[in-house]
Amino acid sequence: MKLEADAPADTLRYRAPDGTELAYWVRGAFETSRAPLVLTNGLTTTTSFWHYLEPRWLQHHRVLSWDLPGHGLSSPAQSPSSAQLSEQAELIVRLMDEAHIERAVQVGWSTGCQVVLELYRRYPERCCALVLLLGSAGRVLSTSTLPVPGVAIDWLVRNMPRPLFGGIARALAYASHAPLGQLAPRALGVIGSATTHADAARITEHLLRIDTPTVQTMIASAHAHSAWEMLGTIQVPVLIVAGDRDPFAPAATVGVEMHARCPEAELVRLPEGTHTALFDHAGRIGDAVEDFLQRRVLAAGATVRA
Repeated sequence: MKLEADAPADTLRYRAPDGTELAYWVRGAFETSRAPLVLTNGLTTTTSFWHYLEPRWLQHHRVLSWDLPGHGLSSPAQSPSSAQLSEQAELIVRLMDEAHIERAVQVGWSTGCQVVLELYRRYPERCCALVLLLGSAGRVLSTSTLPVPGVAIDWLVRNMPRPLFGGIARALAYASHAPLGQLAPRALGVIGSATTHADAARITEHLLRIDTPTVQTMIASAHAHSAWEMLGTIQVPVLIVAGDRDPFAPAATVGVEMHARCPEAELVRLPEGTHTALFDHAGRIGDAVEDFLQRRVLAAGATVRA
């Protein structure tokens, strides 16, 4: 996959064993005793979702961000493994090795929370803390409050022929990127009412470019994957940020339950937070994360391999 013309000059590339090419970035304060951060996106998004938060963190941390297979500047998944959320933890470890990072604060957004939790399950030694933003511990379609039942979405995704799924996905992408296309997502809380039109366009424009076969596999794997049973075993500091108006991971039924199951966790609830709170509640989230890191992580630090 060729880099797009507008790719940042500091874009790095990593080829996974199956041939999937990942775009990633390592930026920020390299000479620091503070723990590095690894940022993992959610389904159908790119690193643009960290547009307001990453600059804050770059001042004091080394930050690794990356595009999921089939998203942004990364290539489509070249095998089912790279498209499975449960296996993307392996990709994070490989990227950390490329960047010579031994341990880091693992920050996940949306389905990225599931990837981060799976990473802790397999490689707890690579995690000095977990920051779970607006996501679930697993089986995300079962917690959704969207008009279409999650079980129906799961059945359709698993059984729909790839060409049909791709055609429907493209049609929905074009509709959402049209002049009035944001109305329905805003009404459902997928896009927050305070999210600017320009920020919402970051989402809808990218929907036109995702690799639909990769995304189809990822959606199915997001519903199949669960880390609920392991929350009580986590031994590192955990911050959960949940939005009361988030239709994918509502705070009342997801964030609160995750907090109850994880004794190490701290919970921050955003009363008006939707699934795009990284845009319109970036200040509150940034403050919460920085306070958490200062109190729970800074003293411990993280090892960066030379």
